Amino acid sequence: MNTPRRLAWALGAALLLGGNAAAKEKWIRAQTEHFEMFSCASERDSREVLARLEQFRAAVLKIFPLRSNREPPTTVILFDRDRQFELYRPIRHGEHEEAGGYCIYDPAEGVIVLSAEYDRAITQEIIFHEYVHLLLAARGDSPPPWLNEGLAEFFSTFAIKKDKFEMGAHKPERVEVLLGTTLMPLGRLFAVEQESSEYHEGHGRDVFYAESWLLVHYAILSEDRKTMLPALLQFANLLATPGRPIEESFRKAFGMSYDEMERRLYGYLRGGRYHKGSGPLALADLASTITFAPADDFERELTLLDLRWRLQAPGDTTYRLMQLARQRPASPRPYELLAIIAAQDNDPEGALEKWRHAAELGSKNGYAYLVLAREKLDQMLHSFSPDYRLPDDLAATLRGWLDRALSLNPNYLDAFEALALVEAMAEHPRPEVLNRIQESVPQMRDKSLTLFALAAVHSRVGHWESARQITDLLMTSPQATPQIRMLAEILHRRLPPAAAPPTSPGSSPPAPTAAGAAVELPKSQ
Repeated sequence: MNTPRRLAWALGAALLLGGNAAAKEKWIRAQTEHFEMFSCASERDSREVLARLEQFRAAVLKIFPLRSNREPPTTVILFDRDRQFELYRPIRHGEHEEAGGYCIYDPAEGVIVLSAEYDRAITQEIIFHEYVHLLLAARGDSPPPWLNEGLAEFFSTFAIKKDKFEMGAHKPERVEVLLGTTLMPLGRLFAVEQESSEYHEGHGRDVFYAESWLLVHYAILSEDRKTMLPALLQFANLLATPGRPIEESFRKAFGMSYDEMERRLYGYLRGGRYHKGSGPLALADLASTITFAPADDFERELTLLDLRWRLQAPGDTTYRLMQLARQRPASPRPYELLAIIAAQDNDPEGALEKWRHAAELGSKNGYAYLVLAREKLDQMLHSFSPDYRLPDDLAATLRGWLDRALSLNPNYLDAFEALALVEAMAEHPRPEVLNRIQESVPQMRDKSLTLFALAAVHSRVGHWESARQITDLLMTSPQATPQIRMLAEILHRRLPPAAAPPTSPGSSPPAPTAAGAAVELPKSQ
């Protein structure tokens, strides 16, 4: 199921007493490339969980490539005993959730929580399912529910067998649902939205999840996978284009009608030949390289305080975080958590202040620097003028924040977008930075703001034709917002008239440049 950006289920009073018990336990921590773990379980169990998560992530991205982009820092909390986990288990409708783990995420960071004592196979499947949602959301993607859940269901069957991984084991509960009912017409499956009843209620929900799994399984592992998987990837990309009819995108990607695909899915279901996929582990020796160190009381309390707030949002959290900030004044971590709390409590000014403090203390969360830069840039964009130049001190501050964000997350597309605006308004744009921004444009879902900034740079250095092509495209692009179209018109009016190209009898006018096409920029010397 979809994980909300913040879980807000109430916990019992026992949670309020959890801190003292946790202090008596031995907590350890470790860091891998994509996860930080805090655990009170054994090093062996902790190492296995952490290595498996890294292997899972690598396998998902190898099979179903996603856009390069920043992923939020993700903390893994592993409890040794179910009685410890019980204090931090979500409660819904007055009863504890039976799951042995869960995943919470927002734009700033993610948290994965699980118990080493709970049924590992069930817990693993839940965590893998939810982590797929995090991977998709982290890239700024908003896949339709059928694709979001279909991918999560498919990849949740990940397993490690010696030095290989397996994926795609068939799900008996999904197959049973589909064999006992009529498949949902694909037009209806693709039309299901977050608010649709089929996504939340009764038998319709069961069919929706099962058929979403079946379609993804067929595309990735059927005998037709060499054509179906590329088609699925193309379909996903076409669906990201606003206003494009879904059925038209489907025909273009798969080369067939809904009826034909429904016949294939029915035959695949009835045939019962659900192949498993396998492959070598991408990170073969990872487990042996993970080392643990004792977690001190400060780290442990911050980690559990953050988790407690995300589940219950108790009123004393802010007070205790301020106490911890005074206890260790050089640590940015309390201020990062205070910023997240302020943002969730609809206090943007308070969040900005706390992110600024965290940045001053050297925060390693790139989101902090993006928030600070965007706040300044949003103000300027509303009153943009092609003649405006950033004061040198402000340009240096903005560049410092965004360069820091990109040093922490080299594929941070939102940071590249913001930096493009800075370079467009700076007195002396940096050619080498503009070239890096240029290279990131194809990965962006919405290229319009970055392309506008590049057009402004071209205009400033006298590349009139390049600036004109980009502004022409932005003024007519259905993907560009009204504000971007207006800014493109302002810039377009400032350009000198286009020189008439030489013509000869029978010649055709030059074809317009395609939206998002590469733009030549001056190379750094």
